[in-house]
Amino acid sequence: MDRSAKMIVAIVVILASAFFIYVKFAGWHATKLEATVKKEKEIWQNKTEQMRKEIATLKQELAVVKGQNVPPDKLAEVFGEEQPALREATQQLEGKIPDGEKQPSFAEIENRIMAFFSYMDNQEYVQSYKFNEGTYGQYQIALNKLSSKPPIVTGETSSLYNIVRNVAHFYRVMGKKRVLLIKQLLQNESEVIESVMRTFYLWFTLDDKGQSSVRGRPSMRNMYDYCGFFLNTLGGRSYLLRRDPKVRTLTTYYCVLTIDKANDDELNSRGIDIRPYIESSFMEIENQTGLVHQKEYLATLRNLRLKYHTN
Repeated sequence: MDRSAKMIVAIVVILASAFFIYVKFAGWHATKLEATVKKEKEIWQNKTEQMRKEIATLKQELAVVKGQNVPPDKLAEVFGEEQPALREATQQLEGKIPDGEKQPSFAEIENRIMAFFSYMDNQEYVQSYKFNEGTYGQYQIALNKLSSKPPIVTGETSSLYNIVRNVAHFYRVMGKKRVLLIKQLLQNESEVIESVMRTFYLWFTLDDKGQSSVRGRPSMRNMYDYCGFFLNTLGGRSYLLRRDPKVRTLTTYYCVLTIDKANDDELNSRGIDIRPYIESSFMEIENQTGLVHQKEYLATLRNLRLKYHTN
């Protein structure tokens, strides 16, 4: 083979080798690029999904803070009327009107209480218990049992027996069915539980001026005993720790108000020191989302701080 033929063959071999190497490299690069693109795509999809979840969570939290999770028609269904006080409080949180709301009359409160029991009677989870007396009758039975057998408020830690009795107090006194019903009520009516607790506290504590027509208001002594139980005993605190944070926060708040009223009426026979509970209640309410009347609660606790010189 002459020299020029050899050169041509060599060039062909070099070109063929170069083409083969290029094809291999291009294939490897395409595979690598495809894998990289796929990985990046998965990363961004995960980030997008995470952001979508975070946005949904923030929207939900914002709705709760603004009180949008308490529809007016739901309140009308529970209490038999639209609640102007709750509507005004929601507007306050949104910065639409200044603070301050009209206190309902005692007659209005009693109407709301009876409308609430009527609403409860129509709920399927309540009807499943087949209580002959209805929820209002069951409420009166439970109140009588709790009033006649109060919990241990002082000396609880003197024996293990006392602690166990306090931990099981509600089951032991009210019975399993009534306790389970209350648990279901707290779960199923969570969106209006703040308004329910507020209405019952007003019913319990406002001066009826001798015009009350609805039986079932506990005595101040009984309220004081149970507030001492919730605030000052292992059994009471353990019960609250098993509840939803909102229920626990509001229960502590209303217990503080009750102890303050007992002080004013010179009924604090056990000498419960209200000051640490004012501070703990303030912190809990300040950090709790979804309270429609949060501003009012904090203003009340600030006044109690001044009253008891806690600052």
